[in-house]
Amino acid sequence: MLDGAMLELLTLLLPVAAASGWYAAARHHRRSLSGELIGSVRRAYQGTVDPNIGAKADEAFHLLRQIADSNTKTLELQLALGSLLRRSGELSKAIELHERLHSQPQLTAEQQHTVRFELGMDYLSAGLLDRAENVFADLAASASHGKASLQQMLAIYQSEKDWVRAAQCAQSLKKHDAGQRHATLAHLLCEQAESAIALGDTATAQTHLQQALAEDPRCVRATLLKSQLALQRQHWAEAGILLRSVEFQNPAFIPEIIGQLRLCHANLRDMDGYLTYLDYVYQRYRTEAAALLLADELAQREGDSAAASYLTGLLSECSSLNLIRRTLHYAGSVSCDDGDCVSVLRRCLAALDSMAMQQAGYGCIQCGYECRELHWHCPTCRAWGMIQPADAGIGFIGRNPAPYPS
Repeated sequence: MLDGAMLELLTLLLPVAAASGWYAAARHHRRSLSGELIGSVRRAYQGTVDPNIGAKADEAFHLLRQIADSNTKTLELQLALGSLLRRSGELSKAIELHERLHSQPQLTAEQQHTVRFELGMDYLSAGLLDRAENVFADLAASASHGKASLQQMLAIYQSEKDWVRAAQCAQSLKKHDAGQRHATLAHLLCEQAESAIALGDTATAQTHLQQALAEDPRCVRATLLKSQLALQRQHWAEAGILLRSVEFQNPAFIPEIIGQLRLCHANLRDMDGYLTYLDYVYQRYRTEAAALLLADELAQREGDSAAASYLTGLLSECSSLNLIRRTLHYAGSVSCDDGDCVSVLRRCLAALDSMAMQQAGYGCIQCGYECRELHWHCPTCRAWGMIQPADAGIGFIGRNPAPYPS
C-alpha cells in the first residue's frame, strides 16, 4: 500500500510524466509540440494545484527542467510550470525560472514580453511591488500585454492610495475600452478631490469633480461632493439643484440626499417645497425614507395624529417593519377616545399578516434558494432533499442536516 504522501507526489508528477512522454515522441518524430498539446499540458498542471502539496513542487520543477530545455519550442511548457510554481507558493523558484527564460537571447520580442509579464506577476505575488511596477511600466506600451500591465499597475497604485498615478493608469486604459463609461477613473478623480478638500484647496477639488463628471456623468459621488462644497459656502439654491440631480444619476441614492435637501429648503424658507418633493419621491420610487421624513414633518406641523394618519394610509400599498414601527410610535401618543387607535392597530396587523404571507416558507440548506412551496429537487443547485421548512430554526445556507440517530 502506498502511503498518503506517496500518493500526493504521484498525483503531482503524473502530468510531468505525460509531458515527458509527449516531448520524447515529439523529438522522435522531429516535430515541435503542437498548440493543442501545450494546452493539454497546461490544463494538467493547473489541475494539480493543491495548497497541501505545494512543497512537493520541487520534484516537479527539477523533472520538468530536464525535459524543458532552453529551446523556444518548450517555452509555453516552461511558462505553465512557472504558473504552477507561483500558485503553489514557490515564488523563489517561479522567479528563478522566469528570469532564466528572460535571459535567453533567441526569444522573440513577443515572447520576451510574455516572460517578463509572468515575472512581474511573480514579483507582485511576492510583495515586491517596486519590482513589479517597473516590469509592468516597461510593458505598458506592449500591444499584447499593455492592457493587462496597466491593470496591474492600477491595482498597485490603488493599494498604495496613490490616486494621481492610479488616475494616470486609468486614463491610459481608456484607449482599450473605447465608448465605455469610465467609472473607475471618475472615482479616482473624486479621491483626489477629497484630498484637496481636506487641504482646503476647493478650487482644485472643483476641477477634479468636473473632470469626474465628464468621465462618468452618472457619478453620484462627484455630485455629492460638489453639493458638499456648495453647502459649505452656504449656496443653498446651488446645493439644492445638485442634490436633486442625483435622482437622474441613480435614484437608489435618493435616501442619501433628502436629509441635506431639508437644510437647503429650510434656509430658503421653502419647507412646502420640501414636503412636495418628499411626496413626489415616495409616489414615484416608493422610497421609504421619504415617507418617514414626511411623517416627521407632519408631526412637527400638525401633530402626531396627522403623522399617524398619513402612515396608516400607506400600509395597504407598501408595508415594512420600519413603517409599522413608526406608525405605532405616532399612534401611541394620540388619545384613543375616538377609536382611531383600534383602526391603526388593525391596519398594522393586516400589514404584518401580508408581510408574513410573502415570506418564503422553505429554503435550500445548500445554496439558499427560497420558495413558498415544498420542492424535493432544488432548481438552483440541482440537489435532492436539501429544501426544508424555513421555520426549522437552523437557517438555510451553510448547514447540513443532522445525522440520523443510530
